[in-house]
Amino acid sequence: MISPSTAPRASALPLTVRLRRLSRWIRGLSLVAGLLLLATPLMVLLIPETLMDAGFQQIGGLDMVGLSQDGLTLAVRTRLALVTLWPVGIGLGLMWQLWSLFGEYLKGNVFGQRALTCLHRFSALLLALSITIPLSHVLLSVAVSWDNPPGQRQLIVSISSNDYALVLGALVFLAIARVMGEAARVAEENEGFV
Repeated sequence: MISPSTAPRASALPLTVRLRRLSRWIRGLSLVAGLLLLATPLMVLLIPETLMDAGFQQIGGLDMVGLSQDGLTLAVRTRLALVTLWPVGIGLGLMWQLWSLFGEYLKGNVFGQRALTCLHRFSALLLALSITIPLSHVLLSVAVSWDNPPGQRQLIVSISSNDYALVLGALVFLAIARVMGEAARVAEENEGFV
């Protein structure tokens, strides 16, 4: 039996082993996230009460049920499901890029062209999502209140610090992708001189 003092610490493991372990975890989590994203529009359409019970009644600071005078009718749920397709599609693209990126990392291709392309696409999709989320909240407010009588319909625009943080994070990932691409290019040129 290995005592705690003689057990290898995570930092003592080679980087490739730690990267492979992390890659497996991230690929697994991105798969689960992708499946949940796929289910979101269907859940909005078929069982919105489940989402409301899970805390999705407030989206972007909007009380989804309170905006509609008739409640979550089939027409309202259909419009909500259609609006969610846009951010869900981007989210699925994000999860695919994560899956592909960490698949390359599993193979040890950290600076390979495919890994760099996946990282760049991930960054671009994250930036697109950071812009899409506030816009989809606007569309959600319209979708929910559409059946209200004239003068009771609402178009609500809200931007939070989370939206700002997501834009900032996306831009940081984009910068890292460009720096890694340039580093890979320079390393390739240096190999040519040997």
